[in-house]
Amino acid sequence: MSIFKRKKEELVEFGILDENSPFALREAYSSLYTNIVYIGVDDKCKKLVVTSALPSEGKSTVSANLALTIAQNSEDKKVLLIDSDMRAPKISELFGIDEEKNGLSEFLAGVDEEPNFTVLEDKNLTILTSGAKSLKPTQLLSSSMMEKLFAECESEFDYIIIDTPPVNLVTDALMYNNYVNGYIISTFADHSDTKSLAECINRLNQVGAEIVGTVFSGAKLKSSSGKYKYSDKYNNYSGE
Repeated sequence: MSIFKRKKEELVEFGILDENSPFALREAYSSLYTNIVYIGVDDKCKKLVVTSALPSEGKSTVSANLALTIAQNSEDKKVLLIDSDMRAPKISELFGIDEEKNGLSEFLAGVDEEPNFTVLEDKNLTILTSGAKSLKPTQLLSSSMMEKLFAECESEFDYIIIDTPPVNLVTDALMYNNYVNGYIISTFADHSDTKSLAECINRLNQVGAEIVGTVFSGAKLKSSSGKYKYSDKYNNYSGE
């Protein structure tokens, strides 16, 4: 997983949330999960997009750990995590899934008749990876196969969490507005800026998207010694 603690010039990887993850981190995601449970949505299946204004703001980490937290705190519920970043996918890497495996892009392109889910039984979580990187993801997301995807998934799952590319760079995230209940914006300390965040919010508002909240990661945590530590995340983003 791409959550890091900055120690001088060295970056130390924490990994996907588990019992060894910092208590504060696990509690933060538990709090986010609780807030989502009480979102006023009548649909049986709650569907949320996690995005950001710009790259390196933690959206994939938030998507992965939010889906994981919901799944592990709701054993009677079925949770689906979709990696919709077909330009620079991260979810396969975070969960150790074969990056060559068919996923979202193959289903939307009509290569696969049914979504090629990866079921992580030990985590009570189902994942639809991005599949092959696409040069035309917006075209795929606007196809009739999107309607088929959500028709099938809504009847099978209780929660769907979707990781999308940054809003300020490409329009992919906006393509989900007619299918989801809301958007969560991921921001990162000492990296995100108010101007970019305002632009992101404006773009979502222009399409009538419901913004249900913002996640702020990488904040300073005061250690027992009284000194401050940081968590950090850096990704390279490539694509159109």
